[in-house]
Amino acid sequence: MEGECWCQFQANPQFSIMSTKKKRGPPKQTTTKEVVKKRRLAANARERKRMTSLNVAFDKLREVVPSISSERKLSKYETLQMAQSYIAALEKLLQNADGSSP
Repeated sequence: MEGECWCQFQANPQFSIMSTKKKRGPPKQTTTKEVVKKRRLAANARERKRMTSLNVAFDKLREVVPSISSERKLSKYETLQMAQSYIAALEKLLQNADGSSP
């Protein structure tokens, strides 16, 4: 019985491993080197814009987070660590203020 089931499975073109299906949608267009270059330039411009925006956000965060030394700019990692510590300290301060109030 297993052999019959396997034969039926093999005989059905819907389940055949070797069956080929027609692709749907418009045929693929080959992209020229010029199109690829324009797309890459556009993607690079978007990435530069994204990174600039991210750096501006880090600069704004550095302005509000207290730092130990003003001689050098904190790295992104240090800025995030300081922001996390600062938020935790503010949270403790608020909890202590709420706890001491009648």
